[in-house]
Amino acid sequence: MFKKKPEEKHISYEAFAEGFRNDWLGLSSADARFHDFVWNRIQADVKASYEDYLGTPNGQIRSHYSALESMIYEEKYEELVEAYNEIYADESW
Repeated sequence: MFKKKPEEKHISYEAFAEGFRNDWLGLSSADARFHDFVWNRIQADVKASYEDYLGTPNGQIRSHYSALESMIYEEKYEELVEAYNEIYADESW
């Protein structure tokens, strides 16, 4: 996970997003196309979480990553799988 420097209150959006994608998203790398599909579809959610993170006085990242993870897997995952299957249904595995 990305570590901010002691003098920094918050990390950059790029570091925030990369940390979430690499350390928290947890999708199987067996299907890189699905991983990329999900990542592209949740960009607005990641950006909104980052905006919330910037509003925290102490720059705590874990709670924002945890909330994002829950939202994706508990609220959006099924619709993401359905959308992915609709787009790629004609392709053979």
